[in-house]
Amino acid sequence: MQHKLFRYHAHSFNWHHILRSEPLLSLLLAVFIFAVPASAAMRFQERGLYMNSTAPGETTSYTVSFRYMSPLTVGSVDLLFCNDPIPYHDCETPAGLDVSNATLTSQTGEVGYSILSKSTNHIVLTRPPGMVGVSGSSYTFEGVVNPTDTSKSFSIRLRSHSTTNATGPQIDFGSVKGQVTDGIAIATQVPPMLIFCVAEEVADNCAETNENNYTDMGQLSPQSTLLAQSQMSVGTNASGGFAITANGIPMSAGTSVIDSPAVPTESRLGSNQFGLNLVANTAPAVGKDPEGTWANAVTTPEYGIANKYKYVSGDVVAYSPNVSLMKKFTISYIVNSHKDLRAGVYSTTITYIASGRF
Repeated sequence: MQHKLFRYHAHSFNWHHILRSEPLLSLLLAVFIFAVPASAAMRFQERGLYMNSTAPGETTSYTVSFRYMSPLTVGSVDLLFCNDPIPYHDCETPAGLDVSNATLTSQTGEVGYSILSKSTNHIVLTRPPGMVGVSGSSYTFEGVVNPTDTSKSFSIRLRSHSTTNATGPQIDFGSVKGQVTDGIAIATQVPPMLIFCVAEEVADNCAETNENNYTDMGQLSPQSTLLAQSQMSVGTNASGGFAITANGIPMSAGTSVIDSPAVPTESRLGSNQFGLNLVANTAPAVGKDPEGTWANAVTTPEYGIANKYKYVSGDVVAYSPNVSLMKKFTISYIVNSHKDLRAGVYSTTITYIASGRF
């Protein structure tokens, strides 16, 4: 606030003296003296500091904003980074802070500045001296290294000068404050999922099965092919998908074994043959094609040929290369026999193992 001092001095001459020397003549002399002090420094208004990151010790960008108050010529702005904002206190550099590699990347309002000098905690902006306006201004610095002490704030002391090197009397002054903080870490995950079910009949999503895992295929005969089928559904969110293997020995009775072809082969009446596939067949009529919308879950090529069957224990019979949420496969089994096949009860247990590639 400016104070105007008015001093009024009135000088009057002695009336009697005047009357004696100059009858009927009077004189009154009044002198007004006005005193106005020189302009005082004013505070920047609308001051602010935006830190793009508040992580301790991280290299980030700062945007300092303020509005010039004094309508005077400005040629430089001084930015001093200290622990406290009081301009006449000694400046203690905030622990870990470093602005020596900062660059001025953006400026609005009063522009035309460049960095004249910089050190660990000090930046001086310079420009050709010019009259400032009343609009707000902002200055963005990249490459600022945050302080490391999260227990207290830090300040940037601001001064404007008419000179181009931040020397001489200050025009406006002020400060802004900031503080680094340890971020709050929030984490979650989608748990790994592999859904798999096997039975004579299963629902597409494995919600239910008929709970039957045994099939009596009937009487072996060289003149007929015995048939059976089972189903399995599978789904996974594994990024590498899934693989299903079939495991177990071919049908046997003691030491007598019904051979299984190692390559896809048609059904052959009158020969010893045990095989399977995972598609719909017409010779003989058995099975279904895979069911479900996930086209990336498929049978392996050798088990996906209609009317051709094979079985090798440990083979992958179905797979997906990535996430596949539920696909149902129907497995078809055939058994043919030679007329000289040794009598006995032939059986096998085929175990299907699904593995997720997480």
